[in-house]
Order: sequence, then C-alpha cells, then structure tokens
Amino acid sequence: MKKIFRILSGLVVVLLIIIIIKTITFKSLQIESKPAALPVFGNASASNLSKAITFPTISNAINSPIDTIAFGGYLNFLSEAYPLIHSKLKKETFSCFSLLYTWEGKSTTLKPIILTAHLDVVPVVGIDSWTKPPFSGENDGTFIWGRGTLDDKAEMISILEAVERLLGENYQPERTVYLAFGHDEEINGLRGAAVIASALKERGVEAEFVLDEGSSLIVGLVPMISNPVALIGTSEKGYLSVYMTVEMKGGHSAYPEKETAITVLTNALNSVVNKQPDARISEPVNDFIRYIGPEMPFLAKAIFANRWLFNGIISKIYQRSSTSNALVRTTTAPTILKAGVKDNVIPTKAEAVVNFRILPDETTAGVMDHLKAVISDERVKLFILEGFVEPSPVSPVDVYGFKTILETIRQVYPDALVAPSLMIAASDSRKYIDVSKNIYNFAPIVVTPEDLARTHGIDERNKIEDFTRGIGFYYQLIRNSNKL
Repeated sequence: MKKIFRILSGLVVVLLIIIIIKTITFKSLQIESKPAALPVFGNASASNLSKAITFPTISNAINSPIDTIAFGGYLNFLSEAYPLIHSKLKKETFSCFSLLYTWEGKSTTLKPIILTAHLDVVPVVGIDSWTKPPFSGENDGTFIWGRGTLDDKAEMISILEAVERLLGENYQPERTVYLAFGHDEEINGLRGAAVIASALKERGVEAEFVLDEGSSLIVGLVPMISNPVALIGTSEKGYLSVYMTVEMKGGHSAYPEKETAITVLTNALNSVVNKQPDARISEPVNDFIRYIGPEMPFLAKAIFANRWLFNGIISKIYQRSSTSNALVRTTTAPTILKAGVKDNVIPTKAEAVVNFRILPDETTAGVMDHLKAVISDERVKLFILEGFVEPSPVSPVDVYGFKTILETIRQVYPDALVAPSLMIAASDSRKYIDVSKNIYNFAPIVVTPEDLARTHGIDERNKIEDFTRGIGFYYQLIRNSNKL
C-alpha cells in the first residue's frame, strides 16, 4: 500500500512540475513597439464624420428599393471632402454606389493590400428613444452621434482621412493600395463587395492581405484582463438557416389526436435545442488563448498553458455566457415559429426557422446531418434557406499581413494587448477569399459592454478621441505596409 502511495505521490509531483514548467514557458506573444509619432487629426476630420452620418444610406432588405438621393448625395460629399483622393487615385464605381480606389505603388512586384469598409447602415429602431436624432451626426464635444458612427462609416471615413493626409504629404506607397467600399454589406454585399472582389480576381490581383471591419478594441469584456484587447479576426463563422415544417391532419380542438403538427414540430425543436453540436476549441480560439493566456494571472495562465490537461475546464469556462459560448460551438437559435389561425382549430401545418452559426472546419452539410440525427422523425421536413455560407478559411497569424497589423496596433495603442480571434458576425471580407489567403477583421474603434447594444441598436455613437486615433491607425498601417 505504501508503495502504491509513493508511486501516486511521485506521479503528482511530476504532474505539478510539468504544469509549472509549461506555465513558466508560456511566454508572451505581445511585441514591444515604440509608439508611433502620428499627425494630429482634429476638428476637420470629426466634421467629415458628422457630415457622413447625415446621409441615411440605409440597406433595408435584399432587392428592396435604394434611396438613390441618400447614396448619391453621400458619394458627392466624398468627392468634395477628399479632393486629393479624387484627383490622384483611380476611382471606379460598381453597381451604381460601391467604390474602388486604386493607389498605384512604385513596385509592380510587391503584392497590394486592400482596405475595406462599407457605406450602408442598418435601419433605425426606436427612433423616439434616441438621445440625439440618428442621422444628425451631432458633435457634442465628446461624441459624434448617429447611425454609422460605429458600423461602419467611421472606418470608411478614417481610411479616407488617412489617405488624404498621406497624399497631402506627397507620400507614395511602394505597393499598390486598394480602397474598397461596398454599399450593401448589411444585406450580404452581393452587389457591392462581391462585384468588386470579382473584378479584382478577373484582373489577377493577389493581395498581400485584406483588412475589413468586424473585430475591434474591447474594454472590460475579457475576464481578468484590465487592458484594452485588440481582437484581429482570422475567420468568420458560417451562416445557415433551416426551414422546418410538419404537415398532418388537423381538425376540431374539442377532440385532438395524440399528436398534431404543432406537437411534432415542438418536439423536434426541443431536440434541436437540447442536443446542440459539441463545444470545441477551434483554431482562431486556440490562437486567442495563445496570445492572451500568458497575460492572465498565474492560476488562469496555468490552466491555459496546459490545455492537454485542462481542456474540459477551458471549454466549460467558455460555455458560461452566451457570448463566449458562441466562440466554441456551432450555435442553434430558433427564430421563427408559425402555426394555427384560430383558437379552436388544430392546424394542418406548423413551421419554424432555426438559424445556425457554424464553427470553422465544420460545414452546412454536417449541421444538416446533425439535425436529421437528433430529430429522427421523417414527418419533420428540412429545407436549407437561401443565403447560407460556409465558415471562412482561417487566415494565418505567422505571415507579413498579420504581423504588420499587430505591430501597427501596438504602435498606436501601446497599452492594448493584441490577439487573433473568431468573428461571430459576418462582414464583406469573405467576398475576397479568391483575392487573398490573408484576410483579417479589425476596426480601430473602442467597444465597451455598453457599446455592444449600440451597434445596430439605439444611441449609436463614437467618441471623437477614439475616432481620430483610429485615423492614425490606418495612416500608420499604410506606412508600415510599405516598408522594404
């Protein structure tokens, strides 16, 4: 017995030594970088964002009418606000309102970079609840208010402000820089970014990297981390909506059958919700752990440094909240339910729509196989709705593009920690998959827990100090991307 105890004690000691060694050697991946000396972007830049917000460039729905006055007015405003861009860069218009600017580089051998944003916004909700009118662009000295100040006119205007300043300094890039601005990102970007990307592909463009909106600088959203965290999205989840329908004999509610279309569909929905795909750590989330884990307190650092031992604990940590759970699981969300027309009539048909956001390396076909297995009832018919997309490929973190973006963030936001991440939402960036293997999502905006509800919600606003600093990010990124 003593011998067994000594063996077990020895194994525990060895295990502790391994854990400690792996924790100690779990080194920081944050690079040291001297803060960049940036030009001042002040009132004129803020005024341009304010003016941009006053154009209600709303995307309502696919194939819905476009407010040509708002979109046309916005494009005219851009021509007036950025004269150097419109005189020195090649401008092309696609689908009437999407823009592609080409800034020719000195070298024809260097791969170009593509900076993207979108000029459309989502419709306004709860207009009477807004503190400031949603298309006022009001500047109160601290914030600029209105739809698009976070998503996504701030990024578009920031890019233009940075390029206009560089042109004014007679700067010429070594590599070509494309500025690509779609007009329908909020309704899938089929006539905007998709058309621009197709044109670039036909021209044989192979970009060094593409940078689009999506992830951002988050504050107070990563447990045990007090610093701002700059997330660089390296992949987007897939999107799938499945229409479920059951048709059965109806009748009078006074003498119901044991099962009806409603009960069969309800049982199917319960199965789908209660038996969701297993949680797992995908490559982008694993990369996030590699970059943020070393910055955590010792106990948390030890857990993340020893995934081989604590993988189950890490998975459970992520599953505690809806936001973090979405990072480790293909999520399941019933969103539409229809049945019945009268309280005393048993309907002959019940319908539902379930939306899935799919992890990288999983597929829509895999989700459908999972659905059929957990429902296991041939009376429930399943149909894939139009608009589904597979998860985007995972962009690498050991290449020039990612390293340049990381370096720039550290120069402009010295107190920020930087980490790759998984994009839960969708952007125009996936349209450029055939143009570059290195596609990243980062917008230089600061997001707090309070701000999460403002994007696509009520009282969208952007702090002027954060906005002008974001211009500096693009200014420095272009310069860094052209170092030889």
